[in-house]
Amino acid sequence: MLEGGADIRFIQALLGHESLETTQIYAKVSIGKLAEIHAATHPAARLASATAVATALREALSAAEG
Repeated sequence: MLEGGADIRFIQALLGHESLETTQIYAKVSIGKLAEIHAATHPAARLASATAVATALREALSAAEG
């Protein structure tokens, strides 16, 4: 939300934090890190990765046979 333009005080109120310092801890989590975690744990992301590996293996086998 912060990277999307939300005010840190709004986020503080939304999360129910008494201290702004507590909210700032959560604000340090970057979108890049969240995307990395999503790619590593989301079933659809794992499926896409498995599909890419299978495609690469098929291509390698095809090249070796051909």
